[in-house]
Amino acid sequence: MGIYVNRTLNMKHIQAIGFDMDYTLVRYNSEAFEAMTYEEIKKKLLSTKKYPAIVKSLKFDYSRIIRGLVIDKPHGNVLKLSLHSKVKQSRHGGKELDFKTQQKIYQGLSVDLNDSGRFAIVDTSFSIAYACLLMQIVDLKNADDKLALPDFKQIEADLIEALDTSHRDGSLKSEVKKDVKKYIVQDPEAVAVLESFKKFGKKLWVITNSDYEYSKLLLDYTITPFLKKNQHWTDLFDLVITSATKPRFFTDRLSFLSVDLKTGMLKNHHGPVTKGVYQGGCAQTLQKDHGLSGEQILYLGDHIYGDILTLKKTCNWRTALVVEELEGEREALKATKETGVEINALMNRKIDLEHDLDRLHESRDKKKSQPLFDEIEGIDKKLGKLIREYQKHFNPHWGEVMRAGVEPSRFAGQVEKYACIYMSKIADFADYSPRTYYRPKKRPLPHEME
Repeated sequence: MGIYVNRTLNMKHIQAIGFDMDYTLVRYNSEAFEAMTYEEIKKKLLSTKKYPAIVKSLKFDYSRIIRGLVIDKPHGNVLKLSLHSKVKQSRHGGKELDFKTQQKIYQGLSVDLNDSGRFAIVDTSFSIAYACLLMQIVDLKNADDKLALPDFKQIEADLIEALDTSHRDGSLKSEVKKDVKKYIVQDPEAVAVLESFKKFGKKLWVITNSDYEYSKLLLDYTITPFLKKNQHWTDLFDLVITSATKPRFFTDRLSFLSVDLKTGMLKNHHGPVTKGVYQGGCAQTLQKDHGLSGEQILYLGDHIYGDILTLKKTCNWRTALVVEELEGEREALKATKETGVEINALMNRKIDLEHDLDRLHESRDKKKSQPLFDEIEGIDKKLGKLIREYQKHFNPHWGEVMRAGVEPSRFAGQVEKYACIYMSKIADFADYSPRTYYRPKKRPLPHEME
């Protein structure tokens, strides 16, 4: 895998590199973690919200959801949007909506995602379980109107409440603590990358919303055992900031608390924020105390909104997004390369034939038109077969994460707009020097491709 570049980034100018922890610095076994999350949400729906017992029998299906989808709460629909927020694909429960039904609801308009009362975004891997369960409960409600289930919007609200509670009350973290190996991936190559950054004089920071106890557990497991030049993760990282409450960390001026490493106890912190472990605080104070401009700090995260978008708009730090799905997507693209070339060639031929038909339509020569119609029909049959074969290599329900048909997906558009660079995991830096000057490739505009 590689580092993919949206904007020039000269690593020689970067003095500090900050990392989110969950799904960035620390890799999860996503399917195992979301399966466990799924079961915890069900427990809370049954015990707290008194959902019907049939919910307990539902089974987790990791393939049901991909990152970047949008939930239309009142309709109980899940949508895949293009770069310009047009609905390109939609499902109501497990049923794919046909084009006519989709047009009737959304009228070909761009979806206004600022309307948080109507739309929710599946923007992190942590949202997969809740969105999967939503689709399944929508199916239950449609199949049996005698079930005591609320309307679609309330179902979504109940699910997100159960998910948030599971994170807050320690239900999920306690399961990780019981079996770290099952849920967390060790990556020695990523640790080598971090030590390489350190060797080249970069300050290394961790800025995570997780609390100190959980952060310590994961850093003890994923970082310390693989260190070569440092003895402990506290030697490697100049700063570790826990319970950061991002995105508020980037927007509000909150005070820092210092953390006692032995007891985990907190106390008020006065003076500059230097080496150590802290809780809370804010980006402005951190940047000022280290005498750095926003252009001298690179921050890596996996959450397009909580880590990247807000940061880019408020602090002007340089940004990098970890998109773990890229690994599988790149492999699928390699496997379908020849099929993709064939599809493009057939589409180009079809476009030429359609142009010929348009010209013949003006002359009203039906005899010459029929062979063209017949050839287009034959191309459509070939295309249908090839597209089905192509799509087998991607998610069976939604296809590619980064595309919506031939257009970039809305998620891909967000990555391009707000992330200076992106990659599948931190270890992808291993093939690059910590002094690399990352430059984007020239992307041809439509009028330049003729």
